[in-house]
Amino acid sequence: MTSIKSPVAGLTTRPATGTNRGHGSPTWVFTKKCRCEKCRRVKNAYQRQVYRRRGYGTWQPYIDATPTRQHLLMLHNAGISYIQIGEQSGLHENHVRRIANGHSKQVRPETEQAVLALTVEGMQRKVLPVTGSARRLQALVAIGWPFTTLATYIGLNPRGICRINYQPYIFQSTADAIVKAYEQLKDQKPEDHGVSLVGAQKSRALARRRGWPDPVWWEDYGHIDDPTFEPTSVDQGLSRNALGDARREEIAHLGSFNLSIEEIADRLGLSVKHVREVLRELRTGERRDRGAVA
Repeated sequence: MTSIKSPVAGLTTRPATGTNRGHGSPTWVFTKKCRCEKCRRVKNAYQRQVYRRRGYGTWQPYIDATPTRQHLLMLHNAGISYIQIGEQSGLHENHVRRIANGHSKQVRPETEQAVLALTVEGMQRKVLPVTGSARRLQALVAIGWPFTTLATYIGLNPRGICRINYQPYIFQSTADAIVKAYEQLKDQKPEDHGVSLVGAQKSRALARRRGWPDPVWWEDYGHIDDPTFEPTSVDQGLSRNALGDARREEIAHLGSFNLSIEEIADRLGLSVKHVREVLRELRTGERRDRGAVA
């Protein structure tokens, strides 16, 4: 993230809020109006600069936002989201959008400096397609992990994690955190880690409505990071018997974790009767020739 110099370091305008936190930061000095010694020292240094600049006639707190807006639109048209631009420039996403949409006619010089320092090449080196990250999150939701809980494990904002499903790119560091969480949670039962039964059931129902495969499905077919691979085409191409065999394997896999029949049925969207029959057949080795999936 591009750092913003503090008033003590020679900043000629008031620093943008939201770039850092703690005593001596813009948030504490100007928003919370903290009166501690460190914050007073920063504020006094800033005010001395203001008086000096005004005396020389060089005080310029705001400038035309047009160059900043044009640069933002160029970055956005290259496939870089406003969220990513905000994270890299130290600006709030809403501030970035207001400038890009023309609602903010003026910006502070340090805001222009932070935005113009961003390049398409530099941003693209730090991002990658969101496909694999989105599919991993969806797969965890399919086995009962709510998005809000996943956000805690990954270290993301609960509202921001849902946007991953709709944005084209993601930061490498965020993608790495999602992979790490996926490997830790894909074989875990959410209810054993503080997720309520109702929350887990709602997550599984959401995944069923949207057709999100679970981790077992991705282990069988792979291609989780391949944006050209379409999961729905695989299920459509399976014959009735092949789909039944795939479901039997999923039931056997979940049964190996000592999950109840009801839990397995809920996770896979199958009837309790069908799951019970499949488990009985797996135990006895006797299988009816149904070829149907409940």
